[in-house]
Amino acid sequence: MIDIKLIREDSGLVRKNSKNRDYDETIVDNVIKLDGKWRKLKKQDDDLRHERNKVSEAINKAKKAKDEKTAKDLIKRAKEIVVKLKNNEGKEGELKNEIDELMAVIPNIQVKDVPIGGEGKNKEIRKWGRVVKKKARGHLELGEELDILDIKRAVKLAGAGFYVLKGRGAKLQRALIQFMLDFHEKNGFVEINGPQLVNAKTMFGTGNLPKFEDDLYKTTEGLYPVPTAEVPVTNLHSDEILFEKDLPKKYCSFTECYRTEAGRRAGEEGLFRLHQFEKVEMVYVCKEEDSWDFLEEMTGYAEEILKQLQIPYRKVLLATADAGFASAKTYDLEVWSPALKRYLECSSCSNCTDFQARRMNMRYQTKDGMKFAYTLNGSGLALPRLMISLIENNQQKDGSIKIPKVLWKYTGFKVIDKGK
Repeated sequence: MIDIKLIREDSGLVRKNSKNRDYDETIVDNVIKLDGKWRKLKKQDDDLRHERNKVSEAINKAKKAKDEKTAKDLIKRAKEIVVKLKNNEGKEGELKNEIDELMAVIPNIQVKDVPIGGEGKNKEIRKWGRVVKKKARGHLELGEELDILDIKRAVKLAGAGFYVLKGRGAKLQRALIQFMLDFHEKNGFVEINGPQLVNAKTMFGTGNLPKFEDDLYKTTEGLYPVPTAEVPVTNLHSDEILFEKDLPKKYCSFTECYRTEAGRRAGEEGLFRLHQFEKVEMVYVCKEEDSWDFLEEMTGYAEEILKQLQIPYRKVLLATADAGFASAKTYDLEVWSPALKRYLECSSCSNCTDFQARRMNMRYQTKDGMKFAYTLNGSGLALPRLMISLIENNQQKDGSIKIPKVLWKYTGFKVIDKGK
């Protein structure tokens, strides 16, 4: 959530940012109107409280002076103030709730170097690795032939948007997960194994609620299966005051992720647009002045994983309308699919500034007073498209899949052949 002071002081900036991000900028105007009414009412109530205190003192003086008439008139006024205050405070609370509801759906402010526009305005930063452009077989065809991927039985079990990994396919994914967790631990991250069902307050903290409730699953008890480990891990320190000396905090976490995905593109069969998938996530909690260096560091870690796996990728700076609601700046890493002949996003790394910390009331103590923490999150990495790219880029002429050397100690095998 942005600071309402920013709307009061520079509503034009907030309105323009909402428009650039393809959100309804008229919400900003509604906030200004309601905030004006709330501040006027609050001023009245503050004045009434001040008068109430003065009247109370005057009543005591009148009683001591045995001035019954004056005391009686003052008591009458005191009662009028109580009634007026009670009425005003109710209206004040209603206005505050309306303002909070509107503030909750205004997106974070994007920084100046982010290109303005939608997906078509995303800016490619760099490419890495050798891209295979000759005709290649897709991961689904290869996976079914090698008996490591079974979409048909997944559909039988749960419907579209699910998959079954078998044998060496399942072990390959497990190897990737362990490799990535070990990589992050070596780089100073603390692994978190937290709840994968969370309450509405936790979802609100990261910005998933209220605006994106349709993208989430919900249990009959009112809990939400997490769409990403970002949600529980970033909220670890909600409603807490941290010490400056203890920052930054760097966490990594592996979870299942649950999303009501829609909009499958032509040719996207297999591990695409999934309702359930696996991901390793990175989360930073830090000071404002360190956050931009950490965005580069975090993205660099995700890139290093891809380099060690020898998977070709590109780094993209997302445009204003393509970045996530809570993000001030986002880099995507996209891996190459030889079969589809295009790049597929497998990591998003974002600096959310103090936007999430304000929503979850996460602060830290400095010598100059209390400040809201800055939060960052990034995929390190998401498994489905990583698996797609790994399988397709490592296919051999005989239909087998060569395993990247860095994974051998985790898999126990160097290749996936037919019948194994």
